[in-house]
Amino acid sequence: MTKRKPFSFFLVIGFVVLFSIPGQSQFVTIARKIKSMRTSKADIATVMIEAKTYRVYQTIIDTLKNNKKFEITGRDNAKRFVEFTNQSYKISMQVDSLEKALTQITVASQHADNATKQATDVAVSAIIRVCQAVGIKCTTEQ
Repeated sequence: MTKRKPFSFFLVIGFVVLFSIPGQSQFVTIARKIKSMRTSKADIATVMIEAKTYRVYQTIIDTLKNNKKFEITGRDNAKRFVEFTNQSYKISMQVDSLEKALTQITVASQHADNATKQATDVAVSAIIRVCQAVGIKCTTEQ
């Protein structure tokens, strides 16, 4: 039994060393994939991108202010949260800091129970527009 303890210890240390170094670069590679899901009341899309949180949030606010298609209906700068409408959908965006230059964007678009999957497309499209405005290419998860 004592032979297994050192082996297990070195195996664990090996995995930690092996996965800690390339882990961050793998995380960043995965980070640009937009994930979406549908609940009974809303469609949600989320993505993690390499960008400073305040820059992403300010880009969202500037884009909404400068586009007549959107009307900001609620905003909390301290929490980096904004609600807006585009006449057809009510959309909420939350921008969270995960690390110094790693940001998560979450978009929720409310829908009626009988709505088609189009609302999910609205949430995903909103994230893609933010990514483009910040200069980062994001893709949807297949």
